Amino acid sequence: ARDSGRIYALHCSSGMATLESSCTLPTAEGTVLMQVYHDPATGPDKPWVVSSSGDLDGREGVLVRLHDACFTSEILRSVKCDCEAQLRESQRLIAAEGGVLIYTPHEGRGIGLAKKVAAYRLQHEQNLDTVDANRALGEPDEARTYTCVPLMLRNLGVRSIRLLSNNPFKANALRALGVTVVRMESLWKADVSDLCLSYVQAKVARMGHIAPPSPKGELPARRGDQGASSASSAPSSCSASDSSLDASAAELCISCDDEEGPPLFRWARPSPEEEAIPLAAADDEEAP
Repeated sequence: ARDSGRIYALHCSSGMATLESSCTLPTAEGTVLMQVYHDPATGPDKPWVVSSSGDLDGREGVLVRLHDACFTSEILRSVKCDCEAQLRESQRLIAAEGGVLIYTPHEGRGIGLAKKVAAYRLQHEQNLDTVDANRALGEPDEARTYTCVPLMLRNLGVRSIRLLSNNPFKANALRALGVTVVRMESLWKADVSDLCLSYVQAKVARMGHIAPPSPKGELPARRGDQGASSASSAPSSCSASDSSLDASAAELCISCDDEEGPPLFRWARPSPEEEAIPLAAADDEEAP
């Protein structure tokens, strides 16, 4: 059962986010437009970075990754989470079709690096999950705010988005701010450490994240599990009639990345048509 007593922190800002600087930047995935924003809600020492590929002006259904900073994974290569793998795969997907990566300063779901590390210690010493460790420190389950994101998307001419995320909170937060989220497209690393698996389980059970797909509705195989299914044997599709799948993953299509690097599952709730849902219809769509 999912935890119904989630705690959120709300932030309000009297000021407006501003574009501080921009440039074209050559990367391993191609040249991107890099923009740096300042948001009064998060402070001058915590910039928001937007990396975009392709001509997005006036486009519907643009692929967008809203990625929160994770120093422990992206710099120190911690195996407690799969944030780095999701970031790299998001960059590859966005480069392939055009889209936007928004890199936010919300380390540790918004509580900051120092408190995140303190929560890690509690997880280790007291065997707490990510939610209870935050609460033991007097911190909320969710302290992120995305009030500046609509401005960033408007500045790029984006009219509606496909959100690359496992977290319905992000889709709901953006919709509440007036962003048209056509659908969510989720990423899961198919081979994770035991520590990361426990983290994934906590996010699914207690924070409402979409569960990873598999033939039996199980979480991705842990590294070294005997008889675990590999990414190459994952099904190419699933349907709402597959009662073994988590209800939130019903009617989702699954595809696998066959290229080098860590395998990931990616799936999306399909639209009735290839083109993006009209803005009015998307606004009325029930959040996933």
